[in-house]
Amino acid sequence: MKFLLVRLSSFGDVVFTLPLAKALRGEGDRLAWAVEGPLAELVEGAPYVDDVLVATTRAWRRRPFSEATRAELRTFLRALGAFEPDLVVDAQGLLKSAWITLAARARRKVGFGFRTATERVNALVTHERVDVPPETHVVDRGLALAEHVLGRTGFPRTPDVSHLVARPAPEVDDWVAARPARPFAILQPFSSRETKEWDAGETAAFCRALAAKGLDPVLRWGPGERERAARIVADSGGTASLAPPSPPAASARLAARAALFVGADTGPTHLAAAAGTPTVALYGPTDPARFGPVGPRVRILRDGTGAYNAGVPGLPGLTADVVLEASLALLDERADAPAGA
Repeated sequence: MKFLLVRLSSFGDVVFTLPLAKALRGEGDRLAWAVEGPLAELVEGAPYVDDVLVATTRAWRRRPFSEATRAELRTFLRALGAFEPDLVVDAQGLLKSAWITLAARARRKVGFGFRTATERVNALVTHERVDVPPETHVVDRGLALAEHVLGRTGFPRTPDVSHLVARPAPEVDDWVAARPARPFAILQPFSSRETKEWDAGETAAFCRALAAKGLDPVLRWGPGERERAARIVADSGGTASLAPPSPPAASARLAARAALFVGADTGPTHLAAAAGTPTVALYGPTDPARFGPVGPRVRILRDGTGAYNAGVPGLPGLTADVVLEASLALLDERADAPAGA
């Protein structure tokens, strides 16, 4: 049985779909994953993903009539045709995934039903449809598709990111090798929306408090965030430092070497949790019941002030003291865990 899994984006949702891919591949002969180009590195090299079909749908929509788009579409459709899936699983539930599901020549196509698909038109291109309660976590939405296809339950929920932890990342590896032999914590206060981010002043205060407890705070940053991270480092009074520049997927390898990860609702936080790093996740406008990180050592804090509903950034209810208390409690739990836990 050859499976085609369609989950194009976003960063966190691709991470949340890894358990579905692993479940399908465990009972199939081959699995191909259709994914947006910038996120392909998250699934490349996974032992349960045999082929990666890159679909840069965002660029295609921006330049639908360009020669580059036509060339990329031809390449993608040739690869899709050559794979010849027996079964397509559309785990996206959007119009942009529907056309890929429609284009695939497969006898069987499974996706979300009209009550579950984010864009209901998606349900028109599948033969079998699965509906789940609206509050269902994204991981469990995907596994509901696996349960339908494979006829059983009990699949592991934690995303398997071992391929990312094991993948050499020179930027990360050289930085770790050059560090003093002291434990460090990765902080990820930035996210895709202001209302999801942690306040810079509270982050700096947390850095000072964490350093006093013997953990070196390290600010992780992405494109366009270096200056903001540098300001927090300056405001920390020199207790914090900058993480090395690295692609998003390398953050799993970086997090795996950290004693603690504290982050907003964003992809690197989900990778850290899945990698097994003790992770404190800071939430505001998004519901952690549906989008919270999944891993063996996770504590989720949600700002209870509701300020984000008024567009106020910074998660004001999550002060440095609140986050520090949760972080130390999580580290104590880890220290007290039985061997092999």
